[in-house]
Amino acid sequence: MEFEFHLTLNDLPVDQKEAFLAICHAERVKPLMIVLDQGTYIHQPMITGVIEHIDFQEAHEEMEKIAATFRGNGFSIVRKKVEISPKEESYFHQPLSKHSKPYFEWHGKVQVDDVERLRQLCNAHGGHISRNSLNVNGRVRFITVREYESAEKFYGRVGKIHDVLRENGIELQKEQYELCIYDSREELDSGWIS
Repeated sequence: MEFEFHLTLNDLPVDQKEAFLAICHAERVKPLMIVLDQGTYIHQPMITGVIEHIDFQEAHEEMEKIAATFRGNGFSIVRKKVEISPKEESYFHQPLSKHSKPYFEWHGKVQVDDVERLRQLCNAHGGHISRNSLNVNGRVRFITVREYESAEKFYGRVGKIHDVLRENGIELQKEQYELCIYDSREELDSGWIS
Protein backbone atom coordinates (compact mmCIF):
# COMPACT_ATOMS: atom_id res chain seq x y z
CA MET A 1 0.00 0.00 0.00
CA GLU A 2 1.19 3.52 -0.75
CA PHE A 3 1.48 5.90 2.23
CA GLU A 4 2.23 9.57 1.66
CA PHE A 5 3.77 11.26 4.67
CA HIS A 6 4.33 14.87 5.69
CA LEU A 7 6.65 16.06 8.42
CA THR A 8 6.17 19.69 9.48
CA LEU A 9 9.06 21.53 11.08
CA ASN A 10 9.22 24.61 13.26
CA ASP A 11 9.41 27.76 11.17
CA LEU A 12 12.90 27.96 9.66
CA PRO A 13 15.23 30.92 10.07
CA VAL A 14 16.62 32.05 6.70
CA ASP A 15 20.11 30.73 7.57
CA GLN A 16 18.75 27.16 7.96
CA LYS A 17 16.98 27.00 4.61
CA GLU A 18 19.96 25.68 2.61
CA ALA A 19 20.70 22.96 5.20
CA PHE A 20 17.02 21.97 5.15
CA LEU A 21 17.02 21.71 1.35
CA ALA A 22 20.29 19.70 1.36
CA ILE A 23 18.90 17.13 3.81
CA CYS A 24 15.70 16.86 1.76
CA HIS A 25 17.79 16.13 -1.32
CA ALA A 26 19.92 13.54 0.52
CA GLU A 27 16.84 11.81 1.96
CA ARG A 28 15.00 11.96 -1.41
CA VAL A 29 12.00 13.79 0.03
CA LYS A 30 10.26 16.86 -1.39
CA PRO A 31 10.73 20.13 0.51
CA LEU A 32 7.78 22.50 0.86
CA MET A 33 7.58 25.90 2.51
CA ILE A 34 3.81 26.21 2.97
CA VAL A 35 2.38 29.62 3.73
CA LEU A 36 -1.28 29.59 4.81
CA ASP A 37 -3.40 32.60 3.89
CA GLN A 38 -4.48 32.97 7.52
CA GLY A 39 -4.26 31.18 10.84
CA THR A 40 -2.24 30.74 13.99
CA TYR A 41 0.70 28.88 12.46
CA ILE A 42 0.99 30.47 9.00
CA HIS A 43 4.50 29.30 8.06
CA GLN A 44 4.73 25.50 7.83
CA PRO A 45 8.01 24.21 6.38
CA MET A 46 7.57 20.53 5.64
CA ILE A 47 8.81 17.54 3.77
CA THR A 48 6.75 15.01 1.92
CA GLY A 49 7.46 11.57 0.58
CA VAL A 50 5.88 8.27 -0.36
CA ILE A 51 6.49 4.96 1.37
CA GLU A 52 5.36 1.58 0.03
CA HIS A 53 4.64 -0.84 2.89
CA ILE A 54 2.13 -3.47 3.85
CA ASP A 55 0.64 -1.57 6.77
CA PHE A 56 0.58 1.73 8.61
CA GLN A 57 2.92 0.58 11.39
CA GLU A 58 5.74 -0.24 8.98
CA ALA A 59 5.21 3.03 7.11
CA HIS A 60 5.18 4.95 10.39
CA GLU A 61 8.50 3.36 11.41
CA GLU A 62 10.06 4.40 8.09
CA MET A 63 8.72 7.94 8.53
CA GLU A 64 10.24 8.02 12.03
CA LYS A 65 13.69 7.18 10.59
CA ILE A 66 13.47 10.16 8.25
CA ALA A 67 12.24 12.38 11.10
CA ALA A 68 15.23 11.24 13.21
CA THR A 69 17.60 12.38 10.46
CA PHE A 70 16.12 15.88 10.54
CA ARG A 71 16.12 15.98 14.35
CA GLY A 72 19.75 14.80 14.34
CA ASN A 73 20.58 17.83 12.20
CA GLY A 74 18.98 20.28 14.62
CA PHE A 75 15.49 20.57 13.16
CA SER A 76 12.35 20.22 15.30
CA ILE A 77 9.50 18.11 13.95
CA VAL A 78 6.19 19.56 15.14
CA ARG A 79 3.71 17.47 13.16
CA LYS A 80 3.43 14.13 11.38
CA LYS A 81 0.74 13.24 8.86
CA VAL A 82 0.09 10.06 6.90
CA GLU A 83 -2.27 9.96 3.94
CA ILE A 84 -3.56 7.22 1.65
CA SER A 85 -5.90 6.99 -1.30
CA PRO A 86 -9.47 8.00 -0.41
CA LYS A 87 -10.54 4.75 -2.08
CA GLU A 88 -9.32 3.00 1.09
CA GLU A 89 -12.45 4.30 2.83
CA SER A 90 -12.47 1.57 5.51
CA TYR A 91 -9.67 3.52 7.25
CA PHE A 92 -12.05 6.49 7.57
CA HIS A 93 -14.34 4.42 9.78
CA GLN A 94 -11.55 2.78 11.81
CA PRO A 95 -9.25 5.41 13.35
CA LEU A 96 -5.69 4.23 13.96
CA SER A 97 -5.39 6.28 17.13
CA LYS A 98 -7.83 7.71 19.66
CA HIS A 99 -5.99 11.03 19.24
CA SER A 100 -6.42 11.33 15.48
CA LYS A 101 -9.71 11.29 13.58
CA PRO A 102 -9.33 10.48 9.86
CA TYR A 103 -10.43 13.08 7.34
CA PHE A 104 -10.69 13.47 3.58
CA GLU A 105 -8.61 16.16 1.94
CA TRP A 106 -8.38 17.60 -1.56
CA HIS A 107 -5.74 19.94 -2.97
CA GLY A 108 -6.20 21.86 -6.19
CA LYS A 109 -3.42 23.87 -7.83
CA VAL A 110 -4.36 27.07 -9.68
CA GLN A 111 -2.65 30.16 -11.01
CA VAL A 112 -4.35 33.49 -10.34
CA ASP A 113 -3.66 37.21 -10.25
CA ASP A 114 -6.37 38.02 -7.71
CA VAL A 115 -5.86 35.86 -4.61
CA GLU A 116 -8.58 37.66 -2.66
CA ARG A 117 -11.13 36.84 -5.36
CA LEU A 118 -10.04 33.20 -5.31
CA ARG A 119 -10.46 33.16 -1.53
CA GLN A 120 -13.97 34.61 -1.79
CA LEU A 121 -15.00 32.13 -4.49
CA CYS A 122 -13.79 29.08 -2.55
CA ASN A 123 -14.71 30.15 0.97
CA ALA A 124 -18.42 29.33 0.64
CA HIS A 125 -17.55 25.68 -0.07
CA GLY A 126 -14.87 25.33 2.60
CA GLY A 127 -11.91 25.95 0.30
CA HIS A 128 -8.81 27.32 2.04
CA ILE A 129 -5.89 28.96 0.26
CA SER A 130 -2.14 28.44 0.68
CA ARG A 131 1.07 28.67 -1.32
CA ASN A 132 4.51 27.09 -1.44
CA SER A 133 7.08 29.87 -1.01
CA LEU A 134 9.73 27.71 -2.73
CA ASN A 135 7.72 28.17 -5.94
CA VAL A 136 9.09 31.32 -7.58
CA ASN A 137 5.82 31.89 -9.46
CA GLY A 138 3.93 34.08 -7.00
CA ARG A 139 0.64 33.48 -8.82
CA VAL A 140 0.41 29.77 -7.92
CA ARG A 141 -1.99 28.93 -5.10
CA PHE A 142 -3.36 25.75 -3.60
CA ILE A 143 -6.97 25.25 -2.57
CA THR A 144 -7.58 22.74 0.22
CA VAL A 145 -10.88 21.17 1.20
CA ARG A 146 -11.00 19.06 4.36
CA GLU A 147 -14.01 16.94 5.33
CA TYR A 148 -14.62 14.97 8.54
CA GLU A 149 -18.20 13.75 8.05
CA SER A 150 -18.45 11.56 4.95
CA ALA A 151 -16.99 10.75 1.55
CA GLU A 152 -20.26 11.88 -0.07
CA LYS A 153 -20.07 15.33 1.51
CA PHE A 154 -16.35 15.55 0.65
CA TYR A 155 -16.84 14.82 -3.05
CA GLY A 156 -19.85 17.14 -3.14
CA ARG A 157 -17.85 20.06 -1.75
CA VAL A 158 -14.96 19.42 -4.14
CA GLY A 159 -17.44 19.27 -7.02
CA LYS A 160 -18.75 22.71 -6.05
CA ILE A 161 -15.19 24.10 -6.02
CA HIS A 162 -14.70 22.61 -9.51
CA ASP A 163 -17.89 24.35 -10.66
CA VAL A 164 -16.90 27.72 -9.16
CA LEU A 165 -13.45 27.58 -10.76
CA ARG A 166 -14.88 26.62 -14.18
CA GLU A 167 -17.59 29.32 -14.01
CA ASN A 168 -14.93 31.94 -13.28
CA GLY A 169 -12.41 30.85 -15.90
CA ILE A 170 -9.83 29.57 -13.42
CA GLU A 171 -8.00 26.53 -14.74
CA LEU A 172 -7.35 23.70 -12.31
CA GLN A 173 -3.76 22.75 -13.15
CA LYS A 174 -3.47 19.75 -10.84
CA GLU A 175 -5.47 18.08 -8.10
CA GLN A 176 -4.99 15.40 -5.46
CA TYR A 177 -7.54 13.50 -3.38
CA GLU A 178 -6.40 12.01 -0.05
CA LEU A 179 -7.56 10.32 3.11
CA CYS A 180 -5.53 11.45 6.11
CA ILE A 181 -5.34 8.51 8.51
CA TYR A 182 -2.91 10.04 11.02
CA ASP A 183 -2.34 13.67 12.02
CA SER A 184 -0.36 14.28 15.18
CA ARG A 185 -1.01 18.05 15.46
CA GLU A 186 -4.08 19.04 13.55
CA GLU A 187 -4.37 22.17 15.71
CA LEU A 188 -1.52 23.73 13.70
CA ASP A 189 -4.18 24.52 11.08
CA SER A 190 -6.40 26.41 13.53
CA GLY A 191 -7.57 29.72 12.14
CA TRP A 192 -7.01 28.43 8.61
CA ILE A 193 -9.27 25.38 8.67
CA SER A 194 -11.59 25.69 11.63
